[in-house]
Amino acid sequence: MKFLCPRHRSMFANLSLNEQNDLWMFWMENAFTYQGNRDSEKIIMVTGNAFDLACLARASRPDCMHVELTLSAILLCSILRSCGEHCVADDMLLRALESLRATEPCHIRTGECGNSNECIEILLDASLQPEFFAQYLNWPTCPVTFPSRQPAMMVH
Repeated sequence: MKFLCPRHRSMFANLSLNEQNDLWMFWMENAFTYQGNRDSEKIIMVTGNAFDLACLARASRPDCMHVELTLSAILLCSILRSCGEHCVADDMLLRALESLRATEPCHIRTGECGNSNECIEILLDASLQPEFFAQYLNWPTCPVTFPSRQPAMMVH
């Protein structure tokens, strides 16, 4: 499932990394606003856009935006699961994992998650997600409730 249409994907692929980061943050801030209104459809839409943008940015710069991808994947998968869309959530998680496994990240910002393996671990262990989400997005509360000590996805 893709959230951005081909036209917008092409347009956003030509943005600088700073512009992509700003757009990603804009969408995540909108998700926070919609979360306050309990508008699941809009949360999925803007978080899906942020997720697609992070995947798109990593396609051309696989050493960057691993934290943004992880954060948007956490929120997107959680809201999809809360809406009963478990298969779609698993597909989005697999897309995130594939992107993170592509290469090792660069160390652009101080305090950023150290490497893709850490982000992969966080995506696969739901008990680590609330702290990671709070640390990097600095939202007053975690927008979704996570089960403790349960895997984010069952892999057979």
